[in-house]
Amino acid sequence: MTPFRVTLVNVRTDIPGPPGGPVRGVLPAFRRDVLGFTLDSFRRYGDVVAYRFGPPGRLALVAVGAYHPDDVHRILTGTGHGFNRQTVGFEVMTEAFGEGLLTTEAETWRRQRRTLQPLFTPRHVGRYAELMADEAERVLAGPAVADGAVVDLHRLMQRYTLRVVGRALFGEDIDEFVDDLYWLVPRIAGQIRSRVMQAARLPLGWPTPSNRRFRRLRATQYALVDQILARRARHPSDDQDDLISRLRAARDPQTGRPLSEREVRDQTLIFLMAGHETTAGALTFTVDLLGRHPEVQDKVAVEEDLVRAALLEGMRLYPPAYVTERRTTTDVTLRQYVVPRGTMVFASPWVTHRHPVFWPDPDRFDPARFLGDQPRPRYAYFPFGGGPRSCIGEHFAMLEATLLLKALLGRYRIEAVDPPPRLRAFVTLRPAGAVRARLTRR
Repeated sequence: MTPFRVTLVNVRTDIPGPPGGPVRGVLPAFRRDVLGFTLDSFRRYGDVVAYRFGPPGRLALVAVGAYHPDDVHRILTGTGHGFNRQTVGFEVMTEAFGEGLLTTEAETWRRQRRTLQPLFTPRHVGRYAELMADEAERVLAGPAVADGAVVDLHRLMQRYTLRVVGRALFGEDIDEFVDDLYWLVPRIAGQIRSRVMQAARLPLGWPTPSNRRFRRLRATQYALVDQILARRARHPSDDQDDLISRLRAARDPQTGRPLSEREVRDQTLIFLMAGHETTAGALTFTVDLLGRHPEVQDKVAVEEDLVRAALLEGMRLYPPAYVTERRTTTDVTLRQYVVPRGTMVFASPWVTHRHPVFWPDPDRFDPARFLGDQPRPRYAYFPFGGGPRSCIGEHFAMLEATLLLKALLGRYRIEAVDPPPRLRAFVTLRPAGAVRARLTRR
């Protein structure tokens, strides 16, 4: 999950793609609407598309989008074997969030993954089901939720996911920090995107206005995490069964090495910031879609299998991690084209989830697509990534989202009251404003 940014490598290629302007190529189109532009280029040029940044010629700067599931498979499972994550997007994410599981590479990442994986198995995640159900009831019992009320779905879902991740991480609620997080998350995401898209990215130590803003927001988010950790240290939970305690107790099964305190802090930051935002977005868009399709909503409300299917279909149409990027470490073949070493390539759930070969009538909301066995390639659908770098929090997120959606639909009928939400493609996909819906008691 990274915001899009081309890696500046000189590439000559016969891969088709949009011509772009004479000076900046396709850069303005990416800045203006990366979602619409990449989808349109796929429909025009096919499964592999070259995007030129800068003037044309033998020294053109090119990135490659790969949209066929077989090529997505190659890219996501090939990290360390033809691809790495040494891209501008991941560099900026590291600047923002430190060296946690999301941002590290090579042996550091492998050690962290080995250490953390046992904490996120379905069995361990199941321990949080009661906590999640309690928080779902707590949100639905709040003052904003009532028969006939019009609510902002995104704010409601953010409140729920923040409470869940707060209690799971720290063993207690973090309500006093919720407003600060509401303010902080979109701003740090916007600064990450701005820095990623800079034509000339200066070192953070240079005192430019944008660098100062970035550093201030980064300091604010770390101060917030440190404040929560300090409060927890003063008032430890009774059973010490929260994720912070588990992070500190975890050991690499190969070496017995624990995480350092800095690593614990960085993992905590990523779980807190990214963990709640992606699930809140998935819930927001899914509930909004249900609010626009009452006939589907009524079926989902009474058929338990359809609850999960609705969430999966919501993430097909609105994948929280809408793009992921890699850099080629050797010449690789995608479809019939040779992509040279050093090229930035990216896979896009936003595009591949709309591939008409694998998703007939791709813009239609239809949770039944996910019922029973479906003859689709594995990487026709990858909202949680794939391969060795797949999202470690997938089971946690799906359980959290399923419990909230079941509780909400069991109590209320949802009716969307605004046009479909406008989108912001920042670090994750999020609505550009409020997503309003009317709730009516069943």
